Amino acid sequence: MKNSCQTCCVILTIIIFLVFETHTIAQKKGTVNKTYFKNGLVAREFYLGADQMLDSIKTYHIVGGLDERFYFDENSQMNGLCQKFSSDGKLKTTWLFKKGILIKRTDFFKEDNLKNKVKVEENYAIIVKNNELLKSDPNNYGLLYGRAASRTYLEDNVLAEFDFLGFKAHLENLKASPNAAQFPRLNQDLAEIYSRLSTIYSRFENDNLSVDYRLKAIQIDPEETRHYFNLGAYLATEVHDYRLAIYYLDEVERRFPNHNFAHWVLGYTYLELKQYDKAVENINIAFKNEANLYENGYGTEESDLRTIRGLAYHKLGKTDLGIADLNEALRINEKNSVANKYLGIVYDDLGKSQKACDYFQKARDLGYEKKYFNKELESLIKKACNEDQNKITTIAPKDLPYIAPNPAENKIEVFNYPYTNFTYEIYNVQSQKLRQGISNNRTIEVSGLSAGLYILTISNQDKSETFKLIKK
Repeated sequence: MKNSCQTCCVILTIIIFLVFETHTIAQKKGTVNKTYFKNGLVAREFYLGADQMLDSIKTYHIVGGLDERFYFDENSQMNGLCQKFSSDGKLKTTWLFKKGILIKRTDFFKEDNLKNKVKVEENYAIIVKNNELLKSDPNNYGLLYGRAASRTYLEDNVLAEFDFLGFKAHLENLKASPNAAQFPRLNQDLAEIYSRLSTIYSRFENDNLSVDYRLKAIQIDPEETRHYFNLGAYLATEVHDYRLAIYYLDEVERRFPNHNFAHWVLGYTYLELKQYDKAVENINIAFKNEANLYENGYGTEESDLRTIRGLAYHKLGKTDLGIADLNEALRINEKNSVANKYLGIVYDDLGKSQKACDYFQKARDLGYEKKYFNKELESLIKKACNEDQNKITTIAPKDLPYIAPNPAENKIEVFNYPYTNFTYEIYNVQSQKLRQGISNNRTIEVSGLSAGLYILTISNQDKSETFKLIKK
């Protein structure tokens, strides 16, 4: 296993430039390359020297504020005092590096809640233990991988990315070598690396890269059900392509009935599609093994079981049960901005405008609009807080344009789009245009494309739409 920081840095630099060449949200200003969250705030900054080698990296919280800061020497190895901050600006962790070697890690405090405290402590302990063991056995793959996985859980994103890019380069080279057959678990291991990288890129809202890695994990290890769940969950919660998400989540349920993670995300998905009975049905199945969600998940999701079921209960006329669920969600995590928003919706529906206003404002104070930039909150505040008495109209997710079938084999059709014929363009994830043309009665031919992820754009007059198309 190649594990030098210099090797990883070269790999990361290649990825950096690939990202900037293929994602139009990125820009270059002098010697600083930047990527952005969907809310417009900076996600990452890469500072390059005159020689175009990496000098430092900064990452940011989605609600704003510095998250991580790492420095590099003339040989592109981590060097000096590097830092991590909480979203409210408190110094959380420091790392002291000397020429790529970690000398000391110091944790000043740990962020957790009532449900994930044990898992957080466990991952900190793994890092401390493995760092100590690696001093005498620096090339131990198991120790390196275990530390990288815990770094991912604790959102030490720069360190985790370096680790997994190094693993990825090594395994891809091994897979391309004549000796690949000697490693029977090579595909499974590489798929796991793709999955880990997809998690890291999702935190910076790089949807195309994250979905592409998740799809690659499925393609190289199709027997592993977890990869189907990872893709379906990301499509639902981050991309908001609910119908495509259901395709992959249903595949998980077909393989493993009562899969509590899949039912959790299906509950969220059906809530967004306003199918409240299905939302409650799926959440109740997930509740049967709630502890597993916290033991094997990240435990920080705001759209947890109680939050989802709380709003669904209310919409089904069981408001008392809904309020109880949402209040319990806030007891578990008082910073749950989604639960605050949902309680605002409940009280607004009950005609208690002032109470609704208070909850909506609390959701805003907790950064809801920055974390969920495309979810409506401002109009709810204006209505409940007497800032705007006009009726608010929004388009529900179920009424937005979508394509089907997706994943596709030969043809797709566009639904909920006001035009029958329109121009279209199909791009790969490197932003290379592969096809363009005019639709035939809302249908587009996709046969001949290789299996994988594509970006489809359609337009007619001033109305354009973009979709993620997966080709079988």
